[in-house]
Amino acid sequence: MIEAMTGDFLVKTKKELKKILKKGYSLMVIPNAQGSIRHLNIPYLVFITFFVLLGINTYFLCRYPLRIAEIVKLEQHIHSLRSVISKQDKELRRLDPCIRTTQEIERHLNKANAFLVNMRKQYNEVRNRKSAEEESLRVVHLPQYKLSSTDQDYSKLAILNNNLEYLEEEISYTTSSLKDLLTKYKAYDRQLDFTPTIWPLARERRISSSFGYRRHPIYNRLIKHQGVDLPCRYGTAVRATAEGKVTIAGVRGGYGLLVEIDHGYGYRTRYGHNSRLAVRVGQWVKKGQTIAYAGSTGTSTGVHVHYEVRVNGVPVNPISYMK
Repeated sequence: MIEAMTGDFLVKTKKELKKILKKGYSLMVIPNAQGSIRHLNIPYLVFITFFVLLGINTYFLCRYPLRIAEIVKLEQHIHSLRSVISKQDKELRRLDPCIRTTQEIERHLNKANAFLVNMRKQYNEVRNRKSAEEESLRVVHLPQYKLSSTDQDYSKLAILNNNLEYLEEEISYTTSSLKDLLTKYKAYDRQLDFTPTIWPLARERRISSSFGYRRHPIYNRLIKHQGVDLPCRYGTAVRATAEGKVTIAGVRGGYGLLVEIDHGYGYRTRYGHNSRLAVRVGQWVKKGQTIAYAGSTGTSTGVHVHYEVRVNGVPVNPISYMK
């Protein structure tokens, strides 16, 4: 039953297709002048195909100007991208010199850190300070990277950024350390102005009697000599060995005409047996300034300057401070 119905449907379909294919149109050509009329039979299928193709061509013909406009925009965008790429290429060519510059900065930082360690060591030496442990050199190490022509630019840019970040921290540390050390040196330099470091006499460098116990030339018995005696000519200028304030300027027993200066930081110096004084009590004097003139006043057997250095009130050997 089903097969019969299917067969009838196929037969009817074939008949309908044949009818449609037999249909068609006649194209007549009529001349303006006398002549025969011509006509052309166009099958239905060909007619339909012609209009379908005409519609497709019309669609693409209408879209063509739009496509042209899109292509023009794309070409303009490509041109702008090329200019950007050209600028970027010029910038990227500068990566290699920049990386080499960071390596130069690395070397300079290592030199600065070595200088810092050396100056700290010298600072401790002049201050008579002993460090608990030897200070180590802070070595700057950039990534061990060698430039190669095969390296890609973005990898070089990453290396450069890493170097700059690392160097920024190291420069900050070294700069801060150098500033701290400079502050210490300035403070110490100022303190040196108040520390006895020179001879009381500008030219004479002889010592006739040293610091410590000795047989007194007048009393003829062992007495501790609290300073050093510097022989010189009568009237030789005596100078302050450090900056400070005059606390004594006058006759003081066996010292004769005595000058005492308070330098602060626990330091006091005394200059005895002078022939005359050039300062008064309360006067502020500078290092190297003339404060008296040598003589033989007080308990003395000849022209000389008795020089004392006292630290926190205790007499110490002045030789350590006479440079």
